[in-house]
Amino acid sequence: MRQYIFTFTTLVAFVFLSSFSIQVEEIGKAGYYADALQGRKTASGELYDKFEFTCAHKTLPFGTKIKVTRLDNNRSVVVRVNDRGPFIEGYIVDLSRAAAEEINLIKIGVTQVKIELVSTVSNRRAVAETNNSAQLLTQQSSTKPRSSAQYGSDLKPVGVKETADLGKTSNELFSVDMQMMRKTGFGVQVSTLYDSDNVLPTVKKLQQDWPNKVLVSLERDETYNKSTYRIILGPYIDNKTAAVQQKVAAKKGFKGCFIVDLGSM
Repeated sequence: MRQYIFTFTTLVAFVFLSSFSIQVEEIGKAGYYADALQGRKTASGELYDKFEFTCAHKTLPFGTKIKVTRLDNNRSVVVRVNDRGPFIEGYIVDLSRAAAEEINLIKIGVTQVKIELVSTVSNRRAVAETNNSAQLLTQQSSTKPRSSAQYGSDLKPVGVKETADLGKTSNELFSVDMQMMRKTGFGVQVSTLYDSDNVLPTVKKLQQDWPNKVLVSLERDETYNKSTYRIILGPYIDNKTAAVQQKVAAKKGFKGCFIVDLGSM
């Protein structure tokens, strides 16, 4: 197992929001998870983490990545499906809090969106998930839908359709200043990510409030071919200074953040 810490003074280059042909488009309403659901188990078995860029969809296989775009302001975010829902008429997706913040959904609670397929999982897994989804939907049809304070009045979704707009991609260019750094001082860990696609949006958001103070600790497990990305604010010279920034981060929505000794990582 190998672990690295990088410092991001800006962002890493050429982010492709879609490396696959767009095949599915769906239009309807989007809501987001209540904070009270933090740590609850999702339909995929993962625990809900409001700082991850994830979502709930009724049928798409777990692991599928979709692009969610607000129709009124054209803001978009790429999220990974790890839960089932929403089971309220007119709604097509529930977003994690981090994803909802990315498209400015928090204040209004619900909005009309378009979702587009970014990447899919293997065919075998897709078949298994589709079967599981059918069973779940059958069970949910006889139960009361999950309620949420964010939900507004119902609108009918357009539904899933095929599109001929194939091969469409979007990319952004960022300047890069990434370097290895010494593990000294203290930091404030604000998020733990397991999907590299979520790293850049999180770093981009944090850079607005903590310029030149965003670190990424990369832990590579070569045995299982898995990576863990810990997003950290710092370095700070002592624990007291880090504690001040911890309070600031908590007020900005990172309530689960905590202080870490970089020297022990």
